Amino acid sequence: MRDTLQTLLLHQQLTDDAQIFLQALRSEDFVHAKGMMTDIWQQMGLPEFQSMIRDEMPVFAKSTATFVGLIMDDGQEAVVDAFLYFSNEKWAACDLAFANIGQEWKVNRLGLREIDWSIEPFSSSQPALSSRNESLEIEG
Repeated sequence: MRDTLQTLLLHQQLTDDAQIFLQALRSEDFVHAKGMMTDIWQQMGLPEFQSMIRDEMPVFAKSTATFVGLIMDDGQEAVVDAFLYFSNEKWAACDLAFANIGQEWKVNRLGLREIDWSIEPFSSSQPALSSRNESLEIEG
């Protein structure tokens, strides 16, 4: 059983890891981002991973800042809520799911939720949406 201090330390670690992961996506450092993910993601080739992120979630490269909020964990899995901010004063919520692999936490799912705004300034191929969910997950 974890005590309060251990939980706080874990949540700080997950906050830091989420910030680093999202910064890697923002700066298109796909090698680093992919390296922070579970083994099933490691099986995907780097060109396919880059293409998937660029095609499915182009807003990561357009974000200018990230705020990491609520973290929930059960000791084996954790979900981290984060908010991406953009230069046009818009924002989007996303979540990262981490899995505890041995003694290391790795990203195993990335979800993006666009809330109450159009991503039109970022991707001309996307329709204006008031709410949309997009997730990248590999079943393993």
